[in-house]
Amino acid sequence: MTFGVPRIITAALRGGAGKTLITVGLIAALRRRGILVSAFKKGPDYIDAGWLGLAAGRECYNLDQYLFNNETLKYSFLRRSQGAHAAIIEGNRGLFDGVDSNGSYSTAELAKLLKSPVILIIDATKMTRTAVALVLGCSAMDSDLKLAGVILNRVAGDRHERILRESIENTCSVPVIGSVIKLSLANFPQRHLGLLPLHEHPAAAEFVEEAGNIVERSVDLDGLMRIAGSADQFGSAPIDVSNREGDKNRSHKGIRVGIMKDSAFQFYYPENLESLTSTGAQLVPVSALEASELPDLDCLYIGGGFPEMYAERLADNAGFRRSLLNAIDRDLPVYAECGGLMYLSRSIRIDERVFPMVGVFQADTVLERKPQGLGYVRVQVAQPNPFYPVGAILSGHEFHYSSVSGLDQSGMGYAFEVLRGHGIDGRRDGMFVRNTLGTYMHVHSLGEPLWACGILKKASEFRRLSSVKRIEGFRKESDQTLTGCKQKQHQNGI
Repeated sequence: MTFGVPRIITAALRGGAGKTLITVGLIAALRRRGILVSAFKKGPDYIDAGWLGLAAGRECYNLDQYLFNNETLKYSFLRRSQGAHAAIIEGNRGLFDGVDSNGSYSTAELAKLLKSPVILIIDATKMTRTAVALVLGCSAMDSDLKLAGVILNRVAGDRHERILRESIENTCSVPVIGSVIKLSLANFPQRHLGLLPLHEHPAAAEFVEEAGNIVERSVDLDGLMRIAGSADQFGSAPIDVSNREGDKNRSHKGIRVGIMKDSAFQFYYPENLESLTSTGAQLVPVSALEASELPDLDCLYIGGGFPEMYAERLADNAGFRRSLLNAIDRDLPVYAECGGLMYLSRSIRIDERVFPMVGVFQADTVLERKPQGLGYVRVQVAQPNPFYPVGAILSGHEFHYSSVSGLDQSGMGYAFEVLRGHGIDGRRDGMFVRNTLGTYMHVHSLGEPLWACGILKKASEFRRLSSVKRIEGFRKESDQTLTGCKQKQHQNGI
C-alpha cells in the first residue's frame, strides 16, 4: 500500500534569496486554480509559516528532523496533507545547510526523506552563466537528491533572463520553470527575525494576492504540477503516533487553558495547541494588550512574539499585569516561552527606556543589538519544577535578542541545564517561581509530548485544588452563617 500527495520542496542557496515570497505566490496562484494545497515549512519557524498558511487558506505545519524523529515527521506530513491536491514545502537556509559539516537536518535531507522533488530558487542578482555552476554543483552534491526545476529570482530584464535560461538549459538537465523580475520589497517589510509577522502587516491579504499575481505571470504552474506529480510514493501506511500529540489516555474535559494571543504574543505551533485540546481541554484566548483582567483559568500558556514592539502598551495595561501576578501568587500554572519570559520579568529595557512588566521573575530583560541565542537547543531537566520530570532530555530551539540582567535568585530556581544552545546565561534556562516557568526554549509537541502532558497535568491539579478551596470556603461561610443564626436565635430567646 502506498501513500503520498504530489509535492515539491522550494529551496535556495542561502537565506534571503526570496524563497518565501515565491513560495507564498506559488501557493496563492495554485489555490486560484482550485488546487487544494497543504503548506509546510521546514525547520523551526512561526513567521514564514503564517504567510504560507494565509496563502493556502489553512494551517501551515512545520517539519523538522531535529525537533522530532523521521517516523513522526512522515506521519505528520501524511496526516496534514491527506485530501490535498498538492503539498508545497518551503525549505530553510541553503539547500544543504544543516547543523554540522555533514548537513544534518538540512532541506536536502528532508527532501530525500519525503521523496520530494526540489525546485531550486536562484537569486540571479549580478549573475549570468555562473548560475550554471550553482545548478550543476547542487545536482552533483548529492545524487540521491531529485533536483527537478529552477526558478530564477531578481532577474534584471528580458536579456538577463534569456542568457540565464539558455545557459542553464543548454548545460544542465534541469529545466527553468520560472523567472521573477527584481521587485521592490516595500510591501514585504522585514524585522530582525526576518519577515514582518503576518498579524502586523497592514495589508497581508493584499500582499498574498500580489505574490500570486507575480508567480502566475512568471512561473509555469502546469510544469510545476507535473514535477509535483513525479514524486515517489511512500511505501508504508501512516503509523499511529497519537501519543505524541497529547495524553490520549486521560480526559481533560472542562480544563481551561489560557492562550496569550495578540500582536505582542503570536508564536504558537498549531500542533502544540491541538495537543492541548486533543483530550478535551478548552483554549481561552487572552490579550495582554486589551484585557483588563485575567479570566478564570486553570493554566496559562504565553508563547513567543515581539513584546518589545508593544512594551509601552503592555506596561500601560497595569490592571491586567496586577491581575496576572495575583493569579500566579495563587499558584496558577503558567508556561512562558521567550517573549512570555520577557513579559513575566521585572522590566523590558530598550536603549534608555525601561518598561515595567509583570514582575514574577525578579530580573530585567534587555533588548540587545545582536542575537543572544540562535538555533537548536538541547537541555536536561536538572531540578524539580512545575512541568517536567527531572532527568528528561528536551530538544527545542531559540532565537532571541534579549538578555537577562539584575537577577535576584532568591525564591526561584532553574529547571534546565543547557547541553546545546545559550538559554538564559549559556549554562541554565527555565526560571521557575511557584507554578510559573519561563524559558527561552521553544518546544514542539510532536517531538516533546512531555510538554502538553506537563501543562495539562498541572492544570488539572490546580483545578482540583481550586475546587477544594472553593468547597472549604463555602463550608466556612456556611458555618459562619449557621453560627450567626444560632447567636441571633439565642438573643431572641428562641
